[in-house]
Amino acid sequence: MKDSWKIILDFIRAYTKKHGVPPSYAVLAEGLGMKSKGNMHRIVKKLEELGYVETKPRKFYSIRIVDRSIEEVTSL
Repeated sequence: MKDSWKIILDFIRAYTKKHGVPPSYAVLAEGLGMKSKGNMHRIVKKLEELGYVETKPRKFYSIRIVDRSIEEVTSL
């Protein structure tokens, strides 16, 4: 996993834990110092393709981190 993706996933985890809901693309972009939520959308879609997150189309607060701990443990 790229370090930049880990930072994004860590931000999503921390924000969700603090606020009880995942961040919107706008909040995610602002929190990570990006100007465009469109770029954030593309990054989240890439993370979704790689299996790190799940989203629900056309829904706010829809980013959910996929628990891959069992896959990581079984690959040891």
